[in-house]
Amino acid sequence: METVMESKAVLRKNLLARRRAFELKRWLADSEQIQTQAAFLPLLREARRIHCYVSMEHDREVRTFELLERLALEGKAVYMPYIEKGVMKAAIYHSAQKFRISVSAPPTPEPLVLSGEERFEVVFVPLAGFDRRGGRIGFGKGWYDRFFSRLSGHGIHPVKIGLAFSFQEVPSVPCDPWDEPLDMVVTENEIINCQHNSK
Repeated sequence: METVMESKAVLRKNLLARRRAFELKRWLADSEQIQTQAAFLPLLREARRIHCYVSMEHDREVRTFELLERLALEGKAVYMPYIEKGVMKAAIYHSAQKFRISVSAPPTPEPLVLSGEERFEVVFVPLAGFDRRGGRIGFGKGWYDRFFSRLSGHGIHPVKIGLAFSFQEVPSVPCDPWDEPLDMVVTENEIINCQHNSK
């Protein structure tokens, strides 16, 4: 019988292959639509500390560069993930941030300034696939699940928002007990309230 891990691995492989084959012009247009919808979410008006991944363009992740810049220019405290010895930490994002680009890892800010801040109100999360109940197929490393577990241990419960293209939706994500569900998913077509769908 296929395990949850094996089932996720098959879904991940298929979804990532489809995303990497995404036509450039459509990828840019849909990314722009997703970023715009995300930037105008009502909950962002009150949020002061926002954590957002930096998109890996070679992987055709939903672009986030414009979203990061917009949030910083609005005066938000913006942070981005940095992996150190298998632990996800928060690096400070500044307006007009420069990056070191890698073909196999997320962009790294230059200069790299780590922060001990954890009181995030919103975290934008990358994903390979999702379902409408907030199930998320990540990239198999468990970084975000451990990150959210650590925040929860400190009494911090940010709104977890996935950014995804509509074709990344699956009927149901196989979940492990430690998987952290998303609260919302923003696609080019809609904003999905996962908390409502999980009831």
